[in-house]
Amino acid sequence: MNTEIDERVRSKIVRIMEQRGIKQRKLASMIGVMPQNLNAYMTGKRGVGKKNIDRIAKALNVSVEFFYSDVAANRSRIKKAKRVPLISLEKAGMWDAEIDTFQEGYADDWVVYDSSDPHTFALRVADDAMEPEIRRKDIVIVSPSVTPATGDFVLAKNENNVVIRRLSLRGLMPVRLPPSALTAR
Repeated sequence: MNTEIDERVRSKIVRIMEQRGIKQRKLASMIGVMPQNLNAYMTGKRGVGKKNIDRIAKALNVSVEFFYSDVAANRSRIKKAKRVPLISLEKAGMWDAEIDTFQEGYADDWVVYDSSDPHTFALRVADDAMEPEIRRKDIVIVSPSVTPATGDFVLAKNENNVVIRRLSLRGLMPVRLPPSALTAR
């Protein structure tokens, strides 16, 4: 990791700690390191390291990507972004390409996202079935026109119920999952 990225990571950690009133000693305890080791990371005497960044992200309940994001690059993406409807799981279960999710009153809320897919919508995760990758109350973006690949997260629909699962393709044959595999736990 280069020093510019290290500094960006450190400054974001400090900002979150200040916003949430977390002291270094408490964060050290949360991530399982000695306070002096965390102090060495935070003062730049040692590199933070991927393993500790992962631990810190989990402890602070932020994505690892948050630490690496570039504010200037994000500003240009935000300028291109559009409003995407945040819809309920019930509406997602009834969704098809003919439904206009942008119609008045259809969305529960709106999120800003850079997508060229006119059918893109957002959902709020209701359970912890896909933790640690996707957590309860996370907002996920669904882009129906993107062709998924093995390992991608997909929205699986069974009648009018939807769940998020990781796609597993075996050859060119479709895999039919039993209904129990599509039931949120």
